[in-house]
Amino acid sequence: MVKGNAPHVLSFINLKGGVGKTTTAVAVAEILALEARQRVLLIDLDPQTNATVNLISEDEWGKRDRDGCTIAQLFDDKINDHLEPKFDIERAIARKVSTVNGGIEGLDLLPSSIRLIELQGHIPGIAMKGIFTTNPLDILKKALEPVIDRYDYVIIDCPPSLGEVTRNGLRISTGYVIPTIPDIVSTWGIYQIVDFVRDFAARLEQTIEPLGIVATKVQHNNLHERIMKDLARGRLGKFGESGVRQPRFFESSIPLAVKVAQGADHEADLRTLNGKYGPQAYAALQGLTREIWALCEANSQ
Repeated sequence: MVKGNAPHVLSFINLKGGVGKTTTAVAVAEILALEARQRVLLIDLDPQTNATVNLISEDEWGKRDRDGCTIAQLFDDKINDHLEPKFDIERAIARKVSTVNGGIEGLDLLPSSIRLIELQGHIPGIAMKGIFTTNPLDILKKALEPVIDRYDYVIIDCPPSLGEVTRNGLRISTGYVIPTIPDIVSTWGIYQIVDFVRDFAARLEQTIEPLGIVATKVQHNNLHERIMKDLARGRLGKFGESGVRQPRFFESSIPLAVKVAQGADHEADLRTLNGKYGPQAYAALQGLTREIWALCEANSQ
């Protein structure tokens, strides 16, 4: 990337938990950094911290959380603005992260914290505290300003909601990806996501492209096959009725694989991404990353 160019900032979103959102976001970030030699920052906005502990050990996460080096401290500083701020973006970013081979050069992490759970409800009130001089939507954007142009890609793992934390991620996003299990429950909220982001972007007069929907935890059964056919044909649920166009369906789909769940084990002495995810899932994740890469490169021309 030419120095000074804006990075591709991609949010990974689904309103339902347990759909493989975090695993997909982490794998795409790892593959972009390791194989495409991109400079990548993964931002964990989900208070479940799954992306964080997938990339750094729980001991390191615990120390960073105690030292105020997580995304929670950023919001805490704005909520409790009568106290001396503790968050520092340079200290908060963990560098060369991953369970693979002691870390991946070029892959950095802005960690999350379970403290975000109790902080989320206070974020909208920040504007009132600052007599409307602080926009709660711009908290993450302003914090990243000193560092964001160091990266080619920023991958954001959003919580399963469209609240203030997710909106902070969308505020800086150029696009978004919707990972989903191809079943009725997991795909139910996709229309709501697309409709919300379209209106949100319009209000802010910015462009946030829906890069596409990716099927995750895929099994060979009639339901998954039927839903995937509907997705491939652009016929998912409410889209046809509303006139809002369904996002593209990525050709690469991620199979249900045991090794995907084992990939966060920092004691496993993992040497390759193939070893972390297993051959079948890894090949699919590679394919997905190539599709995302191609779309982002096409959009930047």
